[in-house]
Amino acid sequence: MAELSRLWSKRCRENMQMQLRYWNLIGRNSGLMFFIYAMILIGGFYYKKWLDSLPGDFPAILIVSLLVAAVCVHAPIRTFIQRADLVFLLPVEEEMGDYFRKSRVYSFGIQSVWLIGIWVISAPLYFHYERYSIGAFFINTVVLFAVKAWMIDCSWQEQLIRETLPFRFLRSALSFCLIYFVLSRQPVYVVLTCAAVMFLVSAFLYHRQTRGSRLHWPRLLDSEMRQSLTFLRFANLFTDVPRLQRNVRPRFIFSRLFPIRHFNEREVFLQIFVKTFLRADDYLGMYVRLTFIGMLLGYLLNLGAFSVFLVISIVYVTGLQLLPIWHYPFPQALAGLYPIEEMLKRQPFVRMVAGLLIMQSVILSAVAGIGARSFADFLFFLAGGLAVSLLFSLAYAKKWLQQNA
Repeated sequence: MAELSRLWSKRCRENMQMQLRYWNLIGRNSGLMFFIYAMILIGGFYYKKWLDSLPGDFPAILIVSLLVAAVCVHAPIRTFIQRADLVFLLPVEEEMGDYFRKSRVYSFGIQSVWLIGIWVISAPLYFHYERYSIGAFFINTVVLFAVKAWMIDCSWQEQLIRETLPFRFLRSALSFCLIYFVLSRQPVYVVLTCAAVMFLVSAFLYHRQTRGSRLHWPRLLDSEMRQSLTFLRFANLFTDVPRLQRNVRPRFIFSRLFPIRHFNEREVFLQIFVKTFLRADDYLGMYVRLTFIGMLLGYLLNLGAFSVFLVISIVYVTGLQLLPIWHYPFPQALAGLYPIEEMLKRQPFVRMVAGLLIMQSVILSAVAGIGARSFADFLFFLAGGLAVSLLFSLAYAKKWLQQNA
């Protein structure tokens, strides 16, 4: 229906306008762009040094295959579905073919930008071990786009299937195999056999099983909400996002490890902020993921003394993502119950941020020091991490709190 096609275009346009507004605010009100530019310049310089230091038996092709395959496998469909559509659009599901076709094309385009970005970053590592040629780069790029298109189609078919875990595992394994076979330059018949298996899986497992099936609308809505909230939570790191949906998880183990023990005015808000960090939204998960990524990169890249840039970058990014805890409704709603000075709320927040960043600095420095096999480098990393942790929490965070109180 023409009305449904116009509805998709209208929602897509509104979403783009909303994101552009937030990107404008992010660019004007934070040091993110300067940080990105600095990391590109510094990272490009030391990327070449790292490549030159790699041993001959380094599994570069396997690592590049895993990296680009992970980007290909992640293929959610952006449909711009809203909660009310479960009532008003459900009766016309059979007439929404063009609506969802536009969604798949849009999702492929947006995700292909990320895919080509990761591939371009990974290409120097790949061609460091493989003979470089324009033809090979072009063929590999075409294969990656084909795999991404196949993953988009499979991801959409899974919206009509109840139990999707075996299907996701199968398509992930086949995608990795095809990418690895192409990048490692396996014989043509091996690549064609894997491609043929993927075609048969798509035709006889996905499409045949979903023929005549109905969409799983609650799952579709949940996927759309997660994708929209991902950007809003990122924007909320730099500017206030109204009506941002919040999630609280029980996490019984952490709650028992950090109970509310003191109710004096100097301790109560520290405990509340710690509880918010552990249970609200995905702050704890973000902290763990960034720390794990930093540990992995610090150990594997083994840049020697230059790993200090990796440590301070992870610490800085983590600090930025901890700041929105201050605006979380739960601590702010309790402000009336504990009528204390504003400084007695700000100081515990700064202490919590400083403690988390210092702990992360110690962990990252220790792992990077093990990778560098140098105790002197460990002390150097630790000094850099601690300096950034204290400067961020005691200077930047305090100024940020004054501006956003």
